[in-house]
Amino acid sequence: MKPKINWKPYIIAGIISLLIGIFFFILFFVILKRPVIDGTGYASIILISSAGLIWVVREGFFDIFTYGFRQLGATLFSKKPNEYNDFAGYKEVKFSKREKRSKYFISVAIVGALFLIATIILYIIYKL
Repeated sequence: MKPKINWKPYIIAGIISLLIGIFFFILFFVILKRPVIDGTGYASIILISSAGLIWVVREGFFDIFTYGFRQLGATLFSKKPNEYNDFAGYKEVKFSKREKRSKYFISVAIVGALFLIATIILYIIYKL
């Protein structure tokens, strides 16, 4: 039996990224008086880049830095030792926690792709 998918985080992330995209569209098109294609283009670049960064962080690319700073902080400022003795144990615990979380970067990437499609359509209309 398949586990039930909780759609709430995906919907919330999609709405927030849509609002961010609309904000950048308004910023470039209305406030800065740039062409409409710039507004959608910059919004798509920002959203797709954000989705990529969220994915990289979720995959554990920066885990070694967080582990190092936690060890340093526990060594210098705490009287109790850190709960993780080695990086492999820390990474295992983090990986098991991440597997349970939703992959909301997918929603951000989808909204970024929608803005990219709008940019391509506007570019085609502009060139005609």
